[in-house]
Amino acid sequence: MGITLLPYSSSSSSSSSSSSTSSSFSQSIQNLPAPTSIGSCTCQYALEGAQVENVQEIVPVKPFEIRLTKNAIKLPIASGSISFTWSGNKYVDYMGGIYRNPDPTTGVGTLAGSVDYLTGIVTLDVYDGGDNTFEIHSVAWRLGNQGLTEVNFRTPGVPLRPGSFTVAGVTREGERVSATADFEGNISGNHITGFVDHATGVVSIGFGDLIDDSASYHDEDWYNPDLVKDGKVWKPLSVYADSLTYACVIYNYIPLSASLLGLNPVRLPSDGRVPIVKSGDVVVIHNTEPLTVEQAPTAGQLINLPRVASSVEIYDSSPVPRRVPSNWYTFNEGDQSLKFSEESELLNFSTYTLPLTIMHKVEDMVMVSETSINGIITLAQGVVNSYPVENTKVSSAIMIGDMQARYTGLFDQKTWRNAFSDDLSGDPATATYNEIDYPIRVSNSSAVTERWALVFDSQEHFTIHGEKRGVIGEGYTTQDCQPENAITKKPYFFIDYRGWGSGWAAGNVL
Repeated sequence: MGITLLPYSSSSSSSSSSSSTSSSFSQSIQNLPAPTSIGSCTCQYALEGAQVENVQEIVPVKPFEIRLTKNAIKLPIASGSISFTWSGNKYVDYMGGIYRNPDPTTGVGTLAGSVDYLTGIVTLDVYDGGDNTFEIHSVAWRLGNQGLTEVNFRTPGVPLRPGSFTVAGVTREGERVSATADFEGNISGNHITGFVDHATGVVSIGFGDLIDDSASYHDEDWYNPDLVKDGKVWKPLSVYADSLTYACVIYNYIPLSASLLGLNPVRLPSDGRVPIVKSGDVVVIHNTEPLTVEQAPTAGQLINLPRVASSVEIYDSSPVPRRVPSNWYTFNEGDQSLKFSEESELLNFSTYTLPLTIMHKVEDMVMVSETSINGIITLAQGVVNSYPVENTKVSSAIMIGDMQARYTGLFDQKTWRNAFSDDLSGDPATATYNEIDYPIRVSNSSAVTERWALVFDSQEHFTIHGEKRGVIGEGYTTQDCQPENAITKKPYFFIDYRGWGSGWAAGNVL
């Protein structure tokens, strides 16, 4: 039964709210006819003087649907044929999407919804209120349903830029599908899979999805038991052929003139790309990583590297990084450790900018078995070290055999003209160095490529000038000359004093 709480005024005190409510309920019951059965009821009431609280709730507007076709028309709508205006805004379709107020020049508009080409229903997610003036400017139906589930074609030019190929289309259900190829050529997207060969431009695409194999699909016309793999079966999806579009970037190379290149480009490939390595060459795979040392190292300090490195170099943090001399530390390749010299007077880091950076490198030298124009190199054997993708490089290597230090072009000159030369300039000196009995000695460990001039300022004393290194020392004809290489702490060269003889004068040069 229904119970209504009637208004009731009582002279009882307001402090006894429970008794007032009970009295009101009992008097209302007395005016009702006697019931044949009594059930439970729920009563709601408000206390006298209760304040009204206003609450605002924002309810999102549901998408607006517009049917463009009559129920009698069973033909699908042709993609790109829809144009209508509603509430002062123009709407057009493109690849299953509805765009509002497209720019007349570029054709770009705001995505406002979607269209189902089969049913002719337009769903608008973005629209404005106002008058409901609606006018269809154009809409076309297709008489033939030419669909396809796979496509193979070739791009109009090659080679393609990796990662630039895209494809899009509309399914027979009106859903837009699209996909993009990665740098390896694999095409993947919603309902699309395939491959593009960047070198040849050949494209192969299939439309559909891998779904769980089920007995309910065995009677479908698309079901092929030969395509079942790992409990999955390929279910093709029909896409309108005339809705398919693709885009790609094609490289086009313009040969330069011989005068600009400095060589004749006739023997160069048409695209101008020349492999730097070929089959049988040797390459070096290497990766260099930094390790920061905040404080200046102390004598005998041991630093453990985070990995087994093949070589180590240390630089400071100056704008033009300075290299720390290699004789200040010892690198042990076996236990990944770097130990600084025990001689504290040698470690003078006052002129270096902290922190220091230890550049440790791992590398492998391997032979190339095959090279491809796309940049892929196949190695003849595996590498020993593990290499991260970041900062790992491949360098070509020139195998020139064993190298040996030597000296050439020894001659004396009467007057030093402050110019280095490979041949005599002016008159020879009266004295001559005896290189037959006392040849100049050089070693692989400390010799450098340099032109030297030993300039006399007296009969016995001379200064040692380097073309690139400047004045590095001095010597006497009565002493062996062995100027020290600051990097290796060994002499650049050794001149036996017995080879000088006599007759040298100020201004002479060797």
